[in-house]
Order: sequence, then C-alpha cells, then structure tokens
Amino acid sequence: MISFHPILLALGLTLLAQPALAEPVVVSSKIDTEGGVLGNMILLALENAGIEVENKLQLGGTPILRDAITTGQVDIYPEYTGNAAFFFNEADSAIWKDAAEGASRAAELDLAANKIVWLSAAPANNTWAIAVRDDLAKANDLKSMSDLGRFIAAGGTAKLAASTEFVTAPAA
Repeated sequence: MISFHPILLALGLTLLAQPALAEPVVVSSKIDTEGGVLGNMILLALENAGIEVENKLQLGGTPILRDAITTGQVDIYPEYTGNAAFFFNEADSAIWKDAAEGASRAAELDLAANKIVWLSAAPANNTWAIAVRDDLAKANDLKSMSDLGRFIAAGGTAKLAASTEFVTAPAA
C-alpha cells in the first residue's frame, strides 16, 4: 500500500470570475461529509459577505469536481493539496512530502495549465489513515500498515469500511 503524506486543504478558484460579478458564484464540494461541511462554510462566508451564490454542494467525487472546475461549471470548491500530485502526474515527486511546497506547486501547476487559482492553504491536515479496533491490534501485534498487510496476507481477516474514493484512489 502506498503511504500518503499529509495534505493540506486548499481552495481552487477559477480566474474566470470577473471583478463585478454579474452571475452568482457557483460553490461546490465533494460528496463526503467533510466536503459538505467545508463547502457549506465557503457558501455561508460568501453569502454573509453579500455575494450571490449558487449551491452545488456535494456534487460528486474528485474526478467529477475536477472536471467541473476545469470546464467552468463551478467556481470554487475545497480541494486537497496532495490531489494535485495526481492531477499533474507528479505523485512520485518528493515535493508533496512538504505541505507548504506541495501547496505552492499545486498553485503553480494549475495556474499555468488551467488558469485556476489556489487560495491560501487552510491550517489543517488531512492525512489518510486506517484504524483498527484495539483488541484486533493487541491480539495480532498490529502497529503499522505493514503489520496489517502481513496479517491479512497470512490469512487474517478484517472488514474495511471506507469511502469508494478512498478505496479506489491511487494513493490509498
């Protein structure tokens, strides 16, 4: 299993928005709970600032949102800095191991390729991890992902509950 390094939340915003907004800002998010909460925060902040918004929260997973922002269907949604490594086929680059450098690289790449601006990264961390019950960990001396992998490879069983995106993502 590939280890995914800490990623920071960043916001993508297209440069297509004009200074005097004649149309509402289309706010979107991923379909998960976290995306919905963060998207609602963006939506409420814009509304409270007197900016007209169109609510397209919880539109779908990463591929759907990525297509929506690059084609101008949405104006803003919360995105993980680390996903830019996959958007631009740079997952093997060491730059993504440093949160600040990764955020800077994501902004640089998306601006050059798509004219998409990444706003300042949020002071948050969203590291992917898998948790196991204490009794399972103690009974099988599970302290790492490698331990869990060996346990399962040796015939041990475990039930994994995860989002489809987590299970199917290359970084998972």
